Amino acid sequence: MVKITEHVPLSTYTTLRTGGPARYFALCASSQEILEALNFAKKNNLKVFVLGGGSNLLVSDAGFSGLVVKIASKKITYDSAGQVTVDAGVVWDDLVKDCCDQGLCGIEALSGIPGLVGAAPVQNIGAYGQEVSETITRVTAIHRQTLTTNVFSNKECEFGYRQSLFKLKDKDQWIITEVSFDLHTTKTPVAKYDELKLALEQNTEWQRGDRKSKISTLRHEVLKIRSTKGMVLDAKDQDTRSVGSFFVNPIVSQSEKERIFAHARALACSRQPTAYPAGNSQWKLSAAWLIENSGIKKGQVHGHARVSTKHVLAITNPDDASTKEVLELAALISAAVWQQFGIELEREPIFVDG
Repeated sequence: MVKITEHVPLSTYTTLRTGGPARYFALCASSQEILEALNFAKKNNLKVFVLGGGSNLLVSDAGFSGLVVKIASKKITYDSAGQVTVDAGVVWDDLVKDCCDQGLCGIEALSGIPGLVGAAPVQNIGAYGQEVSETITRVTAIHRQTLTTNVFSNKECEFGYRQSLFKLKDKDQWIITEVSFDLHTTKTPVAKYDELKLALEQNTEWQRGDRKSKISTLRHEVLKIRSTKGMVLDAKDQDTRSVGSFFVNPIVSQSEKERIFAHARALACSRQPTAYPAGNSQWKLSAAWLIENSGIKKGQVHGHARVSTKHVLAITNPDDASTKEVLELAALISAAVWQQFGIELEREPIFVDG
């Protein structure tokens, strides 16, 4: 039977380390315990918030007045054909490391991303040219109201750039319990981003290694790059007390891309912007470049919140910041980008209020 506790500080469950308490809190290690927790919420007319790894989460300073369901299931099942079925409570990077160690290709560029497996399809997490939607075959989830279980195919998940059915159309309707992947057993990994390509070109293991060692080498180089930006959790590094990337890379039209590039030339920026095809004649711009060239500096402080000293895309909590201060700093950054480039930045983390 699931145990329900009260007045649990949520700041201890988030990587940003801000936010108030949960009125009720349930640690659920199975689908049955999730159902029991949801029944408790229904009987007591409580709002429900599902907590994974807390890595993409902003909790209000007032906390949450309903029931927080913490996912803690841990099972992973492999078969010989690269099919992997994973409980939602498994730590994402633990899964990536295990798959790389087994020579399974398809999620190695997603190394070092914090959080749990259950959050991966919601955000359609991506990095260095890979998105999790490329390998997900199905997602199993419980409907919060009907308490029924449904299995979604990849197509039914309606994946987009950092988006999915679970984040947009059916937001807060489903609790993901299991995710299945189809990973490559023979394919060699490919580096798609220039920063990663350059690192691999200089790595002798990558140049001389066999297929399995190339998978591990690519993971190693991704972790190195992310570490230099404070994007790999490290208790000794204050810059990792964050939600990772605070803003989504904006998707713009061809004409908007050309306008930004022309404006960058007029400003004589030391480094010109980059853009990547995003389909349907649209382009993905670098939010970090926009922020850097809007006058925002690494290490810039607002109250107790701070822009990362390593990467302007992250907002950190080095010294007992409040969520309010973090949001205020984010608003200052967004305003600077809008004033300089006329681009509205979209916040990436989920905000839990009340």
